[in-house]
Amino acid sequence: MSSAFVMTTRLIWKRAWPLALFCVALFVLGPYVILKIQELMAAPGGCGNAGVFEFGFLFGYYMFQSSLAFLGVSVGVTTGFQKYFLRLPIPSRTIASGMMFTVVTLFLSMQLATNGFYRLLFFDQNWLSDYWPLTGTLLFLVTLTLVGYAVFWLLQAPSLTRLGASVSFIAGMLVWFVSRFYPHGFSGEVVPWVRVTPGEGATMLGVSLGAWYLGTVAFAQIRSGTALPSPAWELLKQGWKTLAVGARSERETDPQTQTAIATLKETHWRDSCRSSVLIGFVLAGVAFCCNLAAFFIWAKPGANLGPLYILPVFFLTYLFLQFAGVVLGGKQAFSLSPKAKQQMKDYWGTVPLTDRELAAALMQNILKSGMLMLLAIVVIGLGASYLLYALIHGLGVISSDWQWLVEYQLVKNVIGLVVIAILSYWSIMLNFISVCWVPRRGVGWWVVLSLPVLLFISVSVSELLPVLRTPVILLDACLILGGTVLAFLHAYRSALIGGKTIWRATLFSLLLCVACWYFSKSDLLLMSGLMIFTVLPFATIPLAISWNRHR
Repeated sequence: MSSAFVMTTRLIWKRAWPLALFCVALFVLGPYVILKIQELMAAPGGCGNAGVFEFGFLFGYYMFQSSLAFLGVSVGVTTGFQKYFLRLPIPSRTIASGMMFTVVTLFLSMQLATNGFYRLLFFDQNWLSDYWPLTGTLLFLVTLTLVGYAVFWLLQAPSLTRLGASVSFIAGMLVWFVSRFYPHGFSGEVVPWVRVTPGEGATMLGVSLGAWYLGTVAFAQIRSGTALPSPAWELLKQGWKTLAVGARSERETDPQTQTAIATLKETHWRDSCRSSVLIGFVLAGVAFCCNLAAFFIWAKPGANLGPLYILPVFFLTYLFLQFAGVVLGGKQAFSLSPKAKQQMKDYWGTVPLTDRELAAALMQNILKSGMLMLLAIVVIGLGASYLLYALIHGLGVISSDWQWLVEYQLVKNVIGLVVIAILSYWSIMLNFISVCWVPRRGVGWWVVLSLPVLLFISVSVSELLPVLRTPVILLDACLILGGTVLAFLHAYRSALIGGKTIWRATLFSLLLCVACWYFSKSDLLLMSGLMIFTVLPFATIPLAISWNRHR
């Protein structure tokens, strides 16, 4: 029994070491190349490395990015063997402990190797001991890894209590870790975590032991098949499915129906969603580079302009969001039928599901891929670029920007712009897909082109005859709302959506109207009518799928 486990562990290391070596070389050679380029560009006799390896840069580059990469490598190579471990005739506690120990050992090896090369190539031992000690940081990351494994296995049988406790505990750990670098408060300067007190060491050791115990217990429950979600979680999951896709099938308990839905979703994901998400992550990387360049071009440290330099970055992020929406819509345009005038693909039309179940499955994949692309561009393209810029120029940039927004009472406007940008992203993407899925696309495109024409006529009439401004805007809003109501009623009568979808869409529309009234009282009707397009695809997409299937 022990020999099988040892052989499996050796197989993990054999699989992990090329990727681990590549990551270590990447995080060592990258700064080394930058250092040599700076020395070539510097004046003769200059040192060249003082300005590059400041504490903020080292924290942002080495600590944040390398830790994420090393943790990803360590966890990725072990989770692939989890199903194989379940079949070994070894106690569950031994298997779970071995996986945790392997991950921690691999992670520590990569961190220590990278730090050793940093000592040899860039700094001496005293510099790293004074400004970048390893003890506290590595102990915390080991603790976080063990907690992450425990949370991962505990959430295989999710419950609201476990989810809330896990999120709160991990967030508290991160806040505590960041506070160790701000002993004088978050408004003070960054101070390296030089000394680990006995209390801190005992706390991290206790948390690690507790995470190890909970992780082994949860893994044993998974292996024995006794780990089941809580009833409240199942109800919440079912409610989320109903809210997200606008349909709830009464046959969901049928194993054949579940198998058909799973096969359909997997086929659709491989056909048109997975490539869209990959392109979205590529766009997120391009957005990161463009936004970082925009920060350095537009930002002027010391100038009393506030965070106005973020406006070009917001524009670039919104532009890449629209690119992502167009990519996803373009990939989905031909997912139902190869060409515009051809019938639906055979496996869509003959799948043993109702129109409602078919529309729900496709809508789930669309929402999932759209959310992944949105998170990638916002988190990587906007958030990571701003964080790296703040780390290079000092974390005081974040607090000064926030104080400037609060001082000039612009927080509400920023929130409104972000919400409108996200809603427009969803609206453009989903409505584009629904138009492309209409069997007669010419009719759909004529409807789309009629909207800007109607808006242009309304604006022209309002400018020429100001008296007619309110009646014209009221007429436009009534046309938009009337078309939306007719679409939802038709989908409801065709049994493509349920009554809950209608009242939830109505509630969401009312909330949009209240928000538009709060942010823009002058154009309440027009803004509310335009924002209604965010809920319209939940009726038009099921209708388009049904029309394609039965034409």
